[in-house]
Amino acid sequence: MKLLEQVKFFYKMLNLNRKNTIVIFLGLGISLAIISEGLIFMYSFQYDAFSNFNKTPPTKQLTVSIDFFDVTDVRETIIFTIKNATQRAIEDAGMVDRVRRVDIITERGGILYLSSNNPAGDDQLISGLSLFGLPVDYYSAFESLLYNGSLPYRTNEALAVVKRSVIENTNLSKLGLFPLYVPVFVKMPPSVWDSVELGIPEAGNYINITGVVASEDFENYLGPLKEDMRALDDYLTDQFLITKYDGLFNFINRINYDKGFAGFKCRFAFDLRKIDAFNVGGEIKNLQQLGQELARVFDELDLPAQIDLDLVDRLYEFNEEFVIFQLFGLLFITPIIGMALSLTNYSTHLMKKRQKRHISNMLQRGSSRKEVLTLLTFQVVEYTIMAILICFVIGYPFAWLMIRSSGFLAFSGTSLFPAINLIIFFTIIATAFIFSTIINAKSIWEMSNISTEEAYGTTIQKKPTWQKMFLDVILIVIGVSLWIVVKLQLKGLATYSFAYGFGTTAPVCLILGSILFVTRIYPYFIKLLGKIGWKRSRLGILGLAAKRSLRRRNAVIRSLVLISLTFTLIISSMTTISSYKNYDAEQAYYSLGADILVRNVKVSTDTIKEQVLGVEGVEAGTYVRFTSQLVSYGSVLYSYLVVGIDPEEFVKVAHFEKNYFDGKPEAFFDRIQSPSEVLMQKDEARQVGVVDDSKIVLWVEKSGTGLIGLNLTVVGQYNYFPRFFMNYPREGSTVYRFSVIGNYNLTEAVAYNQFSVVGDLLVKVAPGYSITTVARNIELTLGRSVDNIEDLMKTSGDSLRNTMLYGSLNTSFISSLVIIVAALSLMIIIQSIENEMEVVMLKTLGMSPKQLFSLFTYEALSIVLFGSVLGAAIGIFSAKMFLEILTIDYTLPPVRLIILQWQFALAFVLLFSIALAAAALTSWIIFRKDTIKGIKQL
Repeated sequence: MKLLEQVKFFYKMLNLNRKNTIVIFLGLGISLAIISEGLIFMYSFQYDAFSNFNKTPPTKQLTVSIDFFDVTDVRETIIFTIKNATQRAIEDAGMVDRVRRVDIITERGGILYLSSNNPAGDDQLISGLSLFGLPVDYYSAFESLLYNGSLPYRTNEALAVVKRSVIENTNLSKLGLFPLYVPVFVKMPPSVWDSVELGIPEAGNYINITGVVASEDFENYLGPLKEDMRALDDYLTDQFLITKYDGLFNFINRINYDKGFAGFKCRFAFDLRKIDAFNVGGEIKNLQQLGQELARVFDELDLPAQIDLDLVDRLYEFNEEFVIFQLFGLLFITPIIGMALSLTNYSTHLMKKRQKRHISNMLQRGSSRKEVLTLLTFQVVEYTIMAILICFVIGYPFAWLMIRSSGFLAFSGTSLFPAINLIIFFTIIATAFIFSTIINAKSIWEMSNISTEEAYGTTIQKKPTWQKMFLDVILIVIGVSLWIVVKLQLKGLATYSFAYGFGTTAPVCLILGSILFVTRIYPYFIKLLGKIGWKRSRLGILGLAAKRSLRRRNAVIRSLVLISLTFTLIISSMTTISSYKNYDAEQAYYSLGADILVRNVKVSTDTIKEQVLGVEGVEAGTYVRFTSQLVSYGSVLYSYLVVGIDPEEFVKVAHFEKNYFDGKPEAFFDRIQSPSEVLMQKDEARQVGVVDDSKIVLWVEKSGTGLIGLNLTVVGQYNYFPRFFMNYPREGSTVYRFSVIGNYNLTEAVAYNQFSVVGDLLVKVAPGYSITTVARNIELTLGRSVDNIEDLMKTSGDSLRNTMLYGSLNTSFISSLVIIVAALSLMIIIQSIENEMEVVMLKTLGMSPKQLFSLFTYEALSIVLFGSVLGAAIGIFSAKMFLEILTIDYTLPPVRLIILQWQFALAFVLLFSIALAAAALTSWIIFRKDTIKGIKQL
């Protein structure tokens, strides 16, 4: 036969067999569409993922530190030399397009001598107040924050950034010349007054302070240099002086103690948008190479530099986050792909009988086995190409939709443009042909050697291979064993890779093993239904449907496994995600204590509170005051954190969960009636032998008085308390850390002096208002930044993790709907094709269309009902395991399993209804088939 004639012949044969071909490539097309969607979905986050991971850019990314270097001989050139050295290192490391900014910060420790505004007050030394030389472009930011005065322009001038209480209670606000000392170590133990005793110029000199900025305003700067000022805050001391580089060099050359010595820091800021999320290892190597180049160039200059690659640690944290991203793909998208591929294999298996007859006819009519092999191969290539086309037509828009996920079946998020490259393109094509080859190779060979007896004979159903090998029991044993190992390792601070590797394998094995084990007993369930049906005349169709299921047990079990897996993954992913969202929200609330937190406010007046309460959307607010003390008894150290609250206001604003303490918040905090009545955490209290209503003596140090003891009564104990209880006490530790909660008067009684009491403002947002919007309005009102729980949550808004969570869930859900419909429809359609004689015979024997419809529908209903209940039970069980893996690094409070009833019911009803509708519609199409036409085709 000539080639053209062969092609025509093959085409006619494929056209005759088009139903088989369509059914076969349908499963592969769906599989590849889900694979392509998953790959595109993941690849679309390659860039900007690291930026999205960081709510705010890391303040410390890479730092070069030069401690205590003598600049006497190089003061005119040292800044230029360091700038030139860093630039050379950046160029040699190939990071020119990555480094956004390099700041050189010079420093010398300082102690400022001030007088009290109160004539009867004592002079004060403000220690830990360093003098810094900064780049001049920061001056515009400080100018917008000036409390009083102007910026320094001359070499002997400086700007002071100190606490507002220092400005208001000392002569610093009057500006002018002030003695600035450097710390000296001429006595042991050293004292800040040693510098004053040495005098000027031995340990200090006068500096002209031309302007003052409140440190609280500096910490909450919101101007154009917001990110860089935030970073600068981490490099500077709590209170400090700033001047030009020449100003610092001038000061250190006018003193005698360690004359000419200064410290240097080079702060590097990178363009984080260029971090490749899929090449974190490569990004880390690039940073490490830059660190090596910096060490080399500074070594050549004989400068003792220390390189701190802080961004590398942040990248490792991000990698853990991205592992979670990939983990969700593994847990909730990959199994869907597996089920889709199973659907391909399933459809191929169900069509075998029909194909066997076609191939047998060809062999009987003289076709050679070579021609049969060629035809079958041509058929596989044809439906593989068609499947690839379907996969791209469906997969790309599907990925675009999933990237917009903002909630369950909600797609209103800010969408990334679905990204695809040649690697993904060829991966999908290669995957298509590999899967087609794997699935069809054995089938093609067996078909080409088919016998007439095998094609038309009755096949005896045998137990599936997995049942004979007890694969279900093996999977359950492996899953339980792995989970026991993981649980032990999680308690022992295991690495993430171990936890995610073995931890995810364990529940997957248990899920598959449990489903296979239950399907082992499914025939007994069907037998029971059959007995019930045969004993009642009205349920005779149910009995007949049960008998048909038993006769076609292998095909039914394949359908049951697919449907059970579908329900398991959907229920598991929904429960895991709702629990994880709750965990994320609770962690955010536990970190802040309320909807909004305004840090470091002046709590001695109600000015800030009144301003905030005037903002639209604010329901209530309250101050939290706190102070701390350290008291040592030999080798034992007691660390107190004393928190002062207004009980009545506090319960209206602060966030609590039921497990935080016993009883209602109002009753619990109303126990604090006097300054001597306090609340403690039960584990911390037990550590020092305290029970309810017992006394505790709090030894604290007071300025001008010394050590005093306060007798307090513990009137209540709590399990958890936001912000102030973050870790359980360590057994056997010689450091006792505990918090004591009382009213405002207690903090005043415990504080060392008036400057050691600090405070925050907790804010509650009224229902119906956006927390983020209200927080932004508070920032505009106060002119400073505030924290809110929505910004802190990793799963809020259009965050990477939120899109990841709901993108995975929506992918799983929509794909599951497709798989359920396809699995049931194929099962019923292929049943009718393969058992056409039986269907026609039932019709000719008098079975009505209604009865025939009921026969197929009852059979599908039993599978859906059994699979859905089984899947829901296993799904909730597996969600608990998945949640423990995803929250491996949680601290307090403990993670809880949350089931959103409306979501659960919606998903269950949708899946069940669509499965039933698919079965009913397919059955309706079958029983409407013309009987006479069917007899002719037999």
